[in-house]
Amino acid sequence: MNIFIFIIILIALFFSLIILYFLNKSIKSPSISEVNNNIFKLQFNEISKDLKMGVIKQEEYDLLKNELSRRILKYSLKNNLESKEGGKVGIYFFKLISVPIIIISSIVFYYSNGQPSLPDLSLSFRAANGVPEVFYQRAIIDIDKQITNSEDSIELYILKANTLKALNQNDQALIVWEYIINTFPDKIDAIAFLSYGETIVQGAINKENKIIISGVAKEVFENAAKLSSVDNEVGALARFYIGLHAYQNENMLLANDIWGFIIESTPNEAPWKKQLEEQINQFSNNKTNIQEQEIKSMVERLDKRLYDSDSQDVMQWQKLGRSYLVLGEIDKSNKAYQKAYDLDNNNIDSAKGLAESMLLSEKNNKNVNNNIIILFENILSKEENYPLALWVVAEHEIILNNYKRAKKLLNRLLIQLSEDSEEYNLVLNKIKEINN
Repeated sequence: MNIFIFIIILIALFFSLIILYFLNKSIKSPSISEVNNNIFKLQFNEISKDLKMGVIKQEEYDLLKNELSRRILKYSLKNNLESKEGGKVGIYFFKLISVPIIIISSIVFYYSNGQPSLPDLSLSFRAANGVPEVFYQRAIIDIDKQITNSEDSIELYILKANTLKALNQNDQALIVWEYIINTFPDKIDAIAFLSYGETIVQGAINKENKIIISGVAKEVFENAAKLSSVDNEVGALARFYIGLHAYQNENMLLANDIWGFIIESTPNEAPWKKQLEEQINQFSNNKTNIQEQEIKSMVERLDKRLYDSDSQDVMQWQKLGRSYLVLGEIDKSNKAYQKAYDLDNNNIDSAKGLAESMLLSEKNNKNVNNNIIILFENILSKEENYPLALWVVAEHEIILNNYKRAKKLLNRLLIQLSEDSEEYNLVLNKIKEINN
């Protein structure tokens, strides 16, 4: 309130200075000579007529003219001075009372029509902390007063529900929303459905501290989506929440389809598109990370079970090696495949997994360890067209200058590849190098 009064005083002073400025400007009035001239002309015209009519003589005419000029000059000077003195008194009096009247009137008007009980807030406080609750509380009081006079106004009820939500009185906001749904079923638009759905979601956040799209909320968002296009913010947000419901129910295919449709349909110039994309990417990344953690946890449990029991199951060791290979843990994959190979060195799948994991663990792929070459040679003896073995062994033969066998192996690999693939061009160029 103190800030408001200070502002009122400044405004009052401003207007007072404007008024005083115009009052101080001199008002143009006829000069003394002009007054004399006008009066002299009038009187002179009269005595001139008398002279022409013979009522007075020339000597009398001259005397009268001189006397009139003297009297008129004296009278004009006296009246002019009196009017100036009177004007100055009026101006001084107006100056004296104008500023207090403006200030007092402004304060009285504020106290009678404003809200002096509200607290003063600096701009920095408002920017950092938002609007204090007291303003929302006063807004609720005003809204309730208006509702008593306009009970059929859906806008007032929606405003009340949203204000209660801003006050974190979510349960009361939901009660108001249910009243709106039941009382005004034909007047609810997409924006109202979206606000109602977000209030339901906020209720779940308050209770469980996480976003949960319930079945009821999903139906509300579907109603909002039916009443709005995907290329506007309301329609896009409604569909985003529907996709989030699919996401939370492990239906990532449907969620990605919905979210992809939103991004494709949203205009690039829409100011809210970037934020929506960030939200979608965040959920997608979180899902990927969760899935990776779940897979890693499953692999670790399998690892513990196999090592603790010293398992003799070749297929289980192969599964563990393949899982570690997918997770990028090459050393653990190598150990698991080694276990499988030791249990049955004739099992080609164990040999393939071990050879691949050993190859990936090599820092210098151009000079491959002989043990790896032996493994790949063993694989080729059982599966002569295994692509990775053909490539690795061919590379090794080139190092040994055995170009004939290297070319033969590369040709066997080439016929397995698609001509428009990068691998095909890589093998073809290698053959050309040998020929040159």
